[in-house]
Amino acid sequence: MTGEAEERRLAAIEATGLLGTGPEERFDRITRLAQELLDAPMSYLNLVDDVSLVVKSPQAVGEPAPRYPYGTAFCEYTVHGKGLFEVPDAQSDPRFAHTPAVTVFGVRSYAGVPLRTDDGEAVGTLCVMHPEARTLSADERARLGELGRWAEGELRMGAGSPGRRSGSGGAGSGVHSEGAVSALSLPLGEISGDLYAWQRTGSGLTVTVGDVMGKGVVAGSVADELRASLASSSSSASGPAVALSRAAASLEPRLSSLGAFVTLFHARIDDSGRVDYVDAGHGLTLIVPASDGDPVERLASRDLPLGVQDAASGWAPRTVQLQPGDTLLSVTDGVLELDDSTLDSLLRLADELRARPDVGGFLDGVAARVEVAAVDDDVTVLVVTLPER
Repeated sequence: MTGEAEERRLAAIEATGLLGTGPEERFDRITRLAQELLDAPMSYLNLVDDVSLVVKSPQAVGEPAPRYPYGTAFCEYTVHGKGLFEVPDAQSDPRFAHTPAVTVFGVRSYAGVPLRTDDGEAVGTLCVMHPEARTLSADERARLGELGRWAEGELRMGAGSPGRRSGSGGAGSGVHSEGAVSALSLPLGEISGDLYAWQRTGSGLTVTVGDVMGKGVVAGSVADELRASLASSSSSASGPAVALSRAAASLEPRLSSLGAFVTLFHARIDDSGRVDYVDAGHGLTLIVPASDGDPVERLASRDLPLGVQDAASGWAPRTVQLQPGDTLLSVTDGVLELDDSTLDSLLRLADELRARPDVGGFLDGVAARVEVAAVDDDVTVLVVTLPER
């Protein structure tokens, strides 16, 4: 790159506000999903400046982001290229055979895509690596590209800066309850880009928790449109997967025009405790057993968000069983900023819920913490408890 072009790229990296920041679940869930979907034991989201490669995800909680000197990494080729960069066998490639990634860390194959800002500047990479020589299939290349588009959306959100929290009105502000279900919603500004909803459908309850990329009026209008579409598409006969596919198809042109995406958990909870659900890149839902001795179960996602995954391909339906007294807890990632922004903070939130089984009191406590913390995102928490028989 020319000196002027490289200066623009470096300025774009600085403008993300992410250099020197800690781990965040919004990035970690992308690298985690890349590992699962591409059968790769290693996946990283990196920022690449002119002197080093900075690992943004994954990185150890509480530790500085690892930095590797420029001139030693595959990702330098990726960030200065046009598209996917792949090295099927690094040991036989003279560009990489003697680099630390190969000689120290045992990397044999690599595939990565550049991550660009709105102005087209390549600021980082999303990559997968494997200790064996291999080449991605056409489907795997497409999936890595989709994950890259998701990561670009998150990068464009940057690290942000503390915003004005609306809805401050003391304990209980933003808490809504009806029977077995309760929710807390605290927008960063006047309008939330999060969405939550519940409605009775036959002998069960349909619940939704989602997060539209971005904040403010545009994100809020997308959230409202999706909420209404899911409400009209949901029924006990069709199930959550069909309802989501219908809603996503109607919303797909708008998401495409905005370059936006939505992470979403959508489920039908039968009165017997059967939970049929789909998860579109959300991955922030837990089953919290009534007994303290039973482990918490996270409902992991293996699908991509709306706006990234093709609506025509749909989202995989899954099922889990609640026992009497068990609780389903689903949040948006703004909640994680109350702690260390990693997945572990979600598990600690479940511990808080167990320690304070009064759901209203638990949500009031979360609301109070949000009011004093510098949470730079909308916050939504939904709690459903299966009644004791």
